[in-house]
This record gives sequence, structure tokens and C-alpha cells, in this order.
Amino acid sequence: MLTQHTLQTALKHLGVQEGDTLLIHSNLMMLGSIEGAHHREEILAFYLQAFQNVLGSSGTLAVPAFFYEYARFGEPFDTKHSPVSKSLGAFSSYVTALPKTVRSCNPLQSIAALGSKAELIAGGDSLSGYGVNSPWHRLRQQKAKIVFIGIGVETMTYVHYIEQAVGVPHMYWKLYATPVLRNGIPLTGHPVSAVRYLNYEIEYFLKPFEKLLLKQGIANSLPVGKGQILVVDAEQAYQLGIQCLEKNIYYFLKKPPKFIPGQIPFDGITSR
Repeated sequence: MLTQHTLQTALKHLGVQEGDTLLIHSNLMMLGSIEGAHHREEILAFYLQAFQNVLGSSGTLAVPAFFYEYARFGEPFDTKHSPVSKSLGAFSSYVTALPKTVRSCNPLQSIAALGSKAELIAGGDSLSGYGVNSPWHRLRQQKAKIVFIGIGVETMTYVHYIEQAVGVPHMYWKLYATPVLRNGIPLTGHPVSAVRYLNYEIEYFLKPFEKLLLKQGIANSLPVGKGQILVVDAEQAYQLGIQCLEKNIYYFLKKPPKFIPGQIPFDGITSR
């Protein structure tokens, strides 16, 4: 049974320190039962307390807070009221709903942050997905660590930020017209998100990257409860990802896309 002492000790062994900025991907059920916590709210509060105890008052905790319904169904996105999509897990929803949490404005790449640097990371009205004004770039600037609880790096959305920096051919920048609101007030402009082409069976496979991160000491993992926790240094992962994409532009994919000559993005010359 997982205790506060066990969890906090594990986080410290994995390099999490007071004052750190963390981005957390999680499947909490994989770590098993929790001492003194039986209901959903108790379990979620248990994990939040563990992180806040290790990070201290100067630390910051962030979670993915995407709202996929914006693109799928054209539902307007309100940073305060739109729910986090269920596939991101209960902890992301829980943190995003806390009163002092700040949530960024791009619906498909939104980050929710809580703590001393929450406004710095997720504040402002930028509608950029992975650009230099995005929370993903700000996380890297703040030397964040990415924490995976009960899962591996297969959920590492951060790789798309790396891909945008390189300019991979299997992604393009899409403009959305559906309204975005902060505190009920519509923002000026339109979100821009890097998305994959849907007609080329583009499938990500990040297991080789995870192995490389562990081999080079950029990531560290530790068995905790019935599962594991893995912590990755965001800046070092960025630099390694750049190197991997320079050698193979499709490094993060299961297989290269079969682009068709004459069709976007392989449409060739534009004039004679």
C-alpha cells in the first residue's frame, strides 16, 4: 500500500527538488491502493499533497489540460469552464479545476499550472500551440521536469513541441475559428495548432526514445507501489530529440508516412 513517505521519497530519489517545475502525465490506478485514501477525491488529494510537499511553496505543478471536443465537435473553449478531456486522466482534471490553477488558451495544447510560476507558464492570452509564446516553450525555459506516473513516455506530448522546432513534414499548422474564452471573455484571434495529416496513417511509437532517454541518464525510473514513476529532464530531452530528428525526421513515428507525389505535403514545384 502506497504511503506519503514512500511516494515523496521516490520523487526525491528521482531528482525532484524543492522549487522545481513539473509537468505530470499520469495513470494513478497503476500504482495500486493508497494508505488512508479510498474515494476519488481522497486519492487525488493524496497525490497533490505529495507533490506539493516535495516542491514546497516555490515549486510549480502542471498538467495537460486539453479540450479535444473543440476540434472534434466545434465546441467553444473556456479556460475556466471547459472540462479536461477524459483520456487525460483524473489527476489532470482535478488539478485544472482547483481555484488557484491557471490554464493556457490553446484548446488542443492547453496546460494547467498551479504554484509559484503558474501565471508565467500558463497565463496570458497566447493562442499558440507549441510556439515560442506557448506554455510548452515556457516549461522548457523554466527547466521543467516531466513526470510519468504509472505510464511510460508514450503519452509524451512534449515530442510535438520538439517536432515543431525541427519542422517535421508529417505535421502542419491548422487555424481554428471556434471561439476561445478566458473568464467568459472571447479572445481576439484564432488558435494555431500543429496537427498530423489524417490520411497517411501516421502513428507514434516512443519506446525507442524512452530507452534512449534512460540509457543516457536523461530519464530515471523507479518502481513505486505496483507501478513505476519516470522523470525526464525537459531541456535535455529536447536536445536529444533534436539530434534524433536530425538523423531521422520520422524518428518518433512507427513507420515513415507514404506521401503521394503531387499531393500535400509532397506537392512539388508551384510554377514553371
